[in-house]
Amino acid sequence: MFSFLDMINSSLSYFNLDVKLKSRIYIIIAFLGDIYLVYVTFRLFMNHVWLRALLYCLAVIGLTYFIYLNFVFYFLEKTSRFDFISPRVAKITGQKFEDGKAKTPLDAQQRLAAELANRSNGLFANADTIPAAVAIDEHEQHNLQRVVDQLLMEGVFVNGYDGLSEKEIVEQYQATEKPVTALNSQSVPPYFELVHDELQHRLEIYIGMNQMERRPVGHITKIGLTDVHTAHDKYQLYLATVVVTGGPNKIAGRSGSTILTEEDYGLQVQVAYKQRNNAPKCQFKLEKK
Repeated sequence: MFSFLDMINSSLSYFNLDVKLKSRIYIIIAFLGDIYLVYVTFRLFMNHVWLRALLYCLAVIGLTYFIYLNFVFYFLEKTSRFDFISPRVAKITGQKFEDGKAKTPLDAQQRLAAELANRSNGLFANADTIPAAVAIDEHEQHNLQRVVDQLLMEGVFVNGYDGLSEKEIVEQYQATEKPVTALNSQSVPPYFELVHDELQHRLEIYIGMNQMERRPVGHITKIGLTDVHTAHDKYQLYLATVVVTGGPNKIAGRSGSTILTEEDYGLQVQVAYKQRNNAPKCQFKLEKK
């Protein structure tokens, strides 16, 4: 029986079938195998082979559970409330788990995040902004992970690889030799703020879903090519843009496949500045990279 099912399963690989259709066929094949396992389990119980019957019974329960989950997903096109595994697997692999609810298109979600950030922090002219170097310690990294997880859960951030297919991910990696992150580019948190931490003598970056749920996720070490303390003494500094980078990513593997790797999340920051009234004019200038 299993040899017959395996033969059918192997034969499907020769056909260029739609993924959904192929998945439905696999579900039917698995269901036939599950029926056979039920029959074998019943015969083992009838013959008082208790240990083997119990093991087969557990296998039937597990297989039936997964067949049920896949049936609901591929035939009914929704997810089951009893699916406790897929969200955890999706988190490990860096994929956004679809819960069957209507989703906002990826581009629209990114525009929404940028719009929320602009409403919270205002608009700055390009001439008044400059890149900043950011350091992230262990505590800040933990906070950054928690904030990103929340924004992914709320749908503000998306692990969509910018809509790239596996083939396009491989091509981009080969062209740039850089991993392709699961987190879409231009992932701007809805709220961000720059706070002067007088206790630790540093400029702390806070981000979050909103001001109430903000967390410190990094601190600025340089603004342009200038030490942050010198810049802070002479200029009033503000966060113009914060973009979250890094996280789960893919690199090219063998035969056109991809390999999932992990790295810590990071921050790309642009700082707006204005000279302090008490600072000597024209004696200090931020250098842009």
